[in-house]
Amino acid sequence: MSDTIDKAMIIQFSDNLRHESQQIKARLRPYVQVKPMIGDVFAFDGLGDVEAREVAGRVQATVFDDIDHLRRKITRRRFVVTLPIDKMDKLGVLCEPQSEYARACITAMERVFDRVGVDALFATVSTGRDFETDVTFANDGTNTVTATAGLTYEKLLEIHQFWIDADVGNDISENMVFAITGDEHTALMGEAELISGDYSRQFVVDKGSIVNAMGLDLVKFAANARSPILPVSSGVRSCFAMTSRGLCYGLSQDMEITIKDRPDLVNVNQVQISGILGAVRTEGAHVQKVTTTD
Repeated sequence: MSDTIDKAMIIQFSDNLRHESQQIKARLRPYVQVKPMIGDVFAFDGLGDVEAREVAGRVQATVFDDIDHLRRKITRRRFVVTLPIDKMDKLGVLCEPQSEYARACITAMERVFDRVGVDALFATVSTGRDFETDVTFANDGTNTVTATAGLTYEKLLEIHQFWIDADVGNDISENMVFAITGDEHTALMGEAELISGDYSRQFVVDKGSIVNAMGLDLVKFAANARSPILPVSSGVRSCFAMTSRGLCYGLSQDMEITIKDRPDLVNVNQVQISGILGAVRTEGAHVQKVTTTD
């Protein structure tokens, strides 16, 4: 009898992982741009605003106008999950369609996708032709809504007011998302303007959970996770509202699964899942920080 786990069992485990990855996705994927990334550094390029000039009289000379070319740096980061599988492990765990091994590996890598994005939303951005200029969150035309005294209907109005004044979504409808935890969800469920049929016929409450608030899709993250996605500092949580143009990912490798023997260990195989990606805030006007009380 072989001293290693049966190869068919290992192949079945790999198939389960791929199947699971199609079912369990990062929560920000539907709301972000994803670009292929080949080198160590990826440049996200955008264009600034330009205004038309009035030309008086006939046969006037052509005058070129300036438009800003906005270049932002995405640096790739590598993440990995590696699990040893000892022969003493129950083979049934590897073949079970809802394998806890498979679920743990895939959800860990999917959380990385969200975590990298949230880090990028609030991070300092390197801009310029050669990325020589650093732009902080506060200096990037962003907005911070202070809701530490309570997340209310009026605070959502502040979010929309900023976007209207920044000309975001005025001409073309934007997909807008608001990332929250259970604390913020409970607060929003207490706002009559959001849940009462007296104010809306949109039926935003589905099975006891509010799914959309004033046009903002609510994306919910756990507050009590071992490593929360939404950062908390000194009792203040940084939630965020953004449009689907506010965050861009560079993807070198979405997910790669390798399985191999470990001859240096007794009766052990190694399952390793790795991903290489990075992200950047594309334009400050499309991102808002909403601070709440943890």
